[in-house]
Amino acid sequence: MNLKVKDYNELSDLEKLSLIDFSYSRIDTYNSCPAKYFYSYILKEPRSTNSAALLGNIVHSVLENTLENEKELNLEELQNEYNNNIISWDPDKIVSNELISVGKIILDNFYDENQDTKFNIIDKEMEFDFIIGSYRIRGFIDRVDLFGNRIYIIDYKTGKWEVALKDVATNLQLGIYALAISNVFPDKEVYAELYYLRSGKKKGHFFTDEDISVVKERLVKNIQKIINDNNFTPTTNTRICSYCEHAQSGICGVGKFRLRNSKAARY
Repeated sequence: MNLKVKDYNELSDLEKLSLIDFSYSRIDTYNSCPAKYFYSYILKEPRSTNSAALLGNIVHSVLENTLENEKELNLEELQNEYNNNIISWDPDKIVSNELISVGKIILDNFYDENQDTKFNIIDKEMEFDFIIGSYRIRGFIDRVDLFGNRIYIIDYKTGKWEVALKDVATNLQLGIYALAISNVFPDKEVYAELYYLRSGKKKGHFFTDEDISVVKERLVKNIQKIINDNNFTPTTNTRICSYCEHAQSGICGVGKFRLRNSKAARY
């Protein structure tokens, strides 16, 4: 499968009209639960931001606003920025005090691990936008560094769950980021990592040209599977329903039923 990646501006106005927009988050939503994808992206039912996601936004914003080249990390600045972002991101105080404490620990640990780091950041919250087949893929990368001839992609994670080390090389999110960066910097080597801020673990992979070719095929196959789905069957993983807004709102009948049974089983 010879899949060429193009820049959006290379296309004619007619070609642009035929594009279908996708992102990693859309694909990830489908892979976790096709029904959730249907309610989120086809019916466009309202989606609320949960407290864990809000904490992630707050911590990401702190790191985006404070990390600079030729500038030493300052713990007091990190903490002040954190407090300011809590107010701006969470005016309704959705995030619990327990999670607020977790965020503070995350930033304290980040400082301890990186206080002597000499950053060589070339972009933060880097937007990418490329065309593959008839699909337009867009997204943002938390941080992009440059050391010598190698580009380093850093994706921050604030949750507890971590990808197994053996699965990092085939992680689609990192693969999409590596594909995007390789298109912007074709003369550079690309290394992409997941930085788990709770544990301090960094799990990454050097993406070869062969890896990038595999990512292209997987990306297109994932999208085609979604487009060809006529049923959008709910996931068999009932745990996902426990934090799905569509199950909680009742718009997803299967999720609503599972939540009701789950609550009944506790009593």
